Amino acid sequence: MSNATRILLVDDVPMFRDLGSVFLSRSGPVDLADTASAAYQAADERPPSIVIADMHLPDASGAELCRRFKTHPVWGSPRVVLLARPESPEDHAEAVRAGADEVLFKPLERDVLISTVRRLTDFDGPRGLPRARIERPIEIAARGRRVEARLRNVSRGGLFVDSPLHLDKAEEVALHFRLEAHEDLLRSTARVVWSQPTPEGLDRIGLRFLAIDAKTVARLDHYVSDHFPRLASQPA
Repeated sequence: MSNATRILLVDDVPMFRDLGSVFLSRSGPVDLADTASAAYQAADERPPSIVIADMHLPDASGAELCRRFKTHPVWGSPRVVLLARPESPEDHAEAVRAGADEVLFKPLERDVLISTVRRLTDFDGPRGLPRARIERPIEIAARGRRVEARLRNVSRGGLFVDSPLHLDKAEEVALHFRLEAHEDLLRSTARVVWSQPTPEGLDRIGLRFLAIDAKTVARLDHYVSDHFPRLASQPA
């Protein structure tokens, strides 16, 4: 039996399917589908290791497709990457809530697509996103309150904070923070992935971004690329 990573690419734009197939051809065999129905049929015949799908398909949303792949009893719960519109923070939030392992914004860069597939399917390598240390104040709005917490490190997918406010797993919050003192304020919503107490009486909290736009994600990417040391990542 082959151990090759089988990729299922789902998009109703022929040019994107063609380009994606070329980009991913060295990562493993690629099956193509233009609708959710065609994707399900392809999975019945050849269950994929990873599904890459647009958020807006003719017959279903990417979120619906993700939930079906994650819960199907035969397909083996493949990794799912959903592709969001760059101007739509709501796309990003919906994809995360649906259980997507990664959310990328269109248009895609070849290197980003390939590295994402490698990271999610290489079980011997690091699974999380690259992270960078940061020491900055961050405002958290939750439960009708606004509190100042301490930002500890960031990735393009989320951040770790030390918070005086206890938050429960899966709780959703609003965030306001700056990566540098002179930069514009960044805004997003996020969901609590995990929480643990610190010796200082605070809660160390891992947050995954929900509603966030492509420009903010790009700024986070640049910050992580420019700041060291990088950290071994936990998922967030």
